[in-house]
Amino acid sequence: MRAAIRPITEDDLQAWVDRRLTPEDTEAVEAYFAAHPELRERWSQYAVQREDLRAAFGRPDEQPIPARLRVARLMGERRRGHRRQFARIAAAVALLVVGGIGGWAARDFLPALTSSASAVLASSVFDDAIAAHRTFSVETRHPVEVGANEEAHLVQWLSKRLGHRLIVPDLSGLGFQLMGGRLLPADSGPAAWFMYEDGKGTRLSCYYLVVDAAEETEFQFREQNGISAFYWVDDGLAYAIAANAPRDQLLKVVRIVYEQNSSDGAKAKLPPAPGKAS
Repeated sequence: MRAAIRPITEDDLQAWVDRRLTPEDTEAVEAYFAAHPELRERWSQYAVQREDLRAAFGRPDEQPIPARLRVARLMGERRRGHRRQFARIAAAVALLVVGGIGGWAARDFLPALTSSASAVLASSVFDDAIAAHRTFSVETRHPVEVGANEEAHLVQWLSKRLGHRLIVPDLSGLGFQLMGGRLLPADSGPAAWFMYEDGKGTRLSCYYLVVDAAEETEFQFREQNGISAFYWVDDGLAYAIAANAPRDQLLKVVRIVYEQNSSDGAKAKLPPAPGKAS
């Protein structure tokens, strides 16, 4: 009975991959996989990769992967850092209210807090989008969870999970074809992720996350270990476009994504096109 009702977490699945579960917990995970065969396939692939890594680096089979290197822990630590930053900002706002700071002082202080919150959000989205691109863009067999042959299902599924109508950009004019997409975890909820590839093998990804921000933001650019990314917020949705490509090439993609997703077609806040003055 326990196997049928026991809740299964990502730590349980990681422990299953590492073969660290008790027989009873293994039975619970197997029951979970029986109800979710698509997850069994994915996590079985992780188990195969684990064995390949052990063989490549000569690790004894009984030696578990150190906790500090497990994906769930690494992602959790990064998210805890973001949450601590948000908590500090929230505490500062609370001090304004409880402490009764005057209107003029609050007028000067609140814009700085808003700016800090926006910076934390941007950093979080940048980190997650770049990490996702770095992880999945090198995959040959399983770069996406749902392929482009099921595009209608993919868009409907991800739109439903995010609670926001998503538009998959048409980048064929730049030579990029949709490969598919997947659902990713984020601090504030699920994120949608789409991958494209051109005829030269260059891959780029589009990352969408629903955020509590009604206003638009200016475009921001970041380059990290060879991966370029643009980020902006529009109509409650944060966008991040990432690729192993130079800024000017990625900017062409960003302009198309923005124009196809913008409700009013406004282009005032777009960065200047390559070769044009600001």
